Amino acid sequence: MTKWDPETLAALAYRHGGEVLEHGKPLRSAREGAAHFGIAMTQTAPTLIVEADGDIFACILSGGRDGVDWAKLARLLGRGHARLADRRRVREITGCDAGAVPLLGLDLPCAMDRLLLAHDFVYGGAGDPLRTLKISPRVLAELNRVSIWYE
Repeated sequence: MTKWDPETLAALAYRHGGEVLEHGKPLRSAREGAAHFGIAMTQTAPTLIVEADGDIFACILSGGRDGVDWAKLARLLGRGHARLADRRRVREITGCDAGAVPLLGLDLPCAMDRLLLAHDFVYGGAGDPLRTLKISPRVLAELNRVSIWYE
């Protein structure tokens, strides 16, 4: 099981020009996040926990995509099959609920959507539905040691 710490996440983001934004109501979707922050859907960056042939990956995709091409993602991950982990498994792996999975601190192999690089900042999970991480996508890729790019 991967462990992460919200204070460490916030400090790491801050050291790299990002910030953790607090809000009074949970943001349960990329669409809700985009509306709340007044940003483009392509700037939202949900972190999906993916199971691929028995291995676990974090996949940070642009909310501007019209769904995930699972066959393409499986090929990029070098696996035969990929699927979204169920909610129980997400909690077991990350310690938080699906929809609030943090962009940083999971210590999982990470794939990232190249569309996110078009923005100065992207917005995604901070481990709590009342917090959102705002961070440079280039810093996000570096800190997560991204080597697989979804295009």
